[in-house]
Amino acid sequence: MREMGVESLEEFARRIGMSRGTLYYLVRGRQTKAGTWVKPSIDTIVALARALDVPTHELLYRLEPDAPGSELRPETHVPLLGYVGGGPSQLEEIADRTVPVRWRGSARHLVAFRVRGDSMCAGKRPICDGDIIIVNTEDKGHPGAVVVARLANGEYVVKKMVNGHLVSTNPEANGGPPVIPLAEVEEVVGRVVEVRSMLD
Repeated sequence: MREMGVESLEEFARRIGMSRGTLYYLVRGRQTKAGTWVKPSIDTIVALARALDVPTHELLYRLEPDAPGSELRPETHVPLLGYVGGGPSQLEEIADRTVPVRWRGSARHLVAFRVRGDSMCAGKRPICDGDIIIVNTEDKGHPGAVVVARLANGEYVVKKMVNGHLVSTNPEANGGPPVIPLAEVEEVVGRVVEVRSMLD
């Protein structure tokens, strides 16, 4: 929508020929009463791929990163900037310089961090000590998103954005700050778009 200069879901829906309700659920997500996420139908994925001029399989891989064929996507490397605190914040050099990713188009806006600490090692998608996270620096997150932030002292943390704060999902671990007001954040580096777990 940003690339097309569109400011509202209604206008975007009109442009791509999709119902506003369907588009709303694609953007916001939809859950059943049992709490499971509802995935879009094949017809919706095909219509969206056509409207965005992207291969349908790329959208499928975003829903199911381990789907057969995902390994065939071209590989590129993104810079591994250093350690990020999943507990206390981190400011430490790292020996590795890049990590491989599979991403459609340019990956210049992607960076990676290795996690230190377990204060985010809980919830639906835990981020634990030793994991590598891929961060989209063009996406500064939204309420409920997990982001990497640079604090005023230059150190980095990975936290969840909730009500104007950055919070830990597992605050008892590692002695890091469980809540950080956004006023203490120098910069939101970007949203976490992939977690490579040491357990996978």
